[in-house]
Amino acid sequence: MTRLKRPSAQFPDGAADVARRFGITIKTLRLYESAGLLAPVRDVHGWRTYGQAECERLHVILLLRRFGLTIARIGALLDEGAPDVAAVLDLQEQALIDQRNRVEDSLILIAHARRKLRAGGTIDAAALAELARAEPLRLRWTPALEALGARVFTPAQQRRLAEVAPTIAAEWAELYAELDTLVDGTPDTPQARALGARAAALIARMTGDDGGLHAALTQFWQDGFADPALAASLPLDRRRWLFLGEAMAAHARDGDSK
Repeated sequence: MTRLKRPSAQFPDGAADVARRFGITIKTLRLYESAGLLAPVRDVHGWRTYGQAECERLHVILLLRRFGLTIARIGALLDEGAPDVAAVLDLQEQALIDQRNRVEDSLILIAHARRKLRAGGTIDAAALAELARAEPLRLRWTPALEALGARVFTPAQQRRLAEVAPTIAAEWAELYAELDTLVDGTPDTPQARALGARAAALIARMTGDDGGLHAALTQFWQDGFADPALAASLPLDRRRWLFLGEAMAAHARDGDSK
């Protein structure tokens, strides 16, 4: 079957080839089309075709989805005429640069440690500590997570978190390290309940007992776990997060029974 050719840079096999090249499914393309995000041009035989403009728009859509935006929000942004491909590329570039810098710093530390071992030496306590800190259990504020935070938290909530979170980051890191030793067990043990009590106290310090901020934090984590690209920047995986929540609930039940 002969298809209509256009002078723009077009994938010759239409929807199937576009989906393959962009790493998505045809079903996803249809979803974006039904939501009004994409409008492929039909050729004389009724086949969908994707030219340069459609492919650029698809790139923007996919990047914004990775940054945690909903389809409705992406539609609103595109209706406003922003962001364009250049703006999205800037965000993607900065995220990749940040990731590369973290990896390069860690590789330098490992290379130094290997040279010491090859020379017959040992890795002293200071170097071991530095290696342990190379990839700390902390929230990595990528542009994707910043976009999620801007969507979930009000400006006032963002200001409070920015002020309080750095002051208790070390305490969270210690708690996460202890969580690793307990997560394969049950959350209703004395040790787990004590961990839950510490987590509840830290959250109370973060939120100032503001119920709205507490709910927004929960939403932030849930939305983060819903997107694998975002989940990679969170300091806990879903299993540990759920365990910690159950430990906090067990602590609360224990307190109510006394």
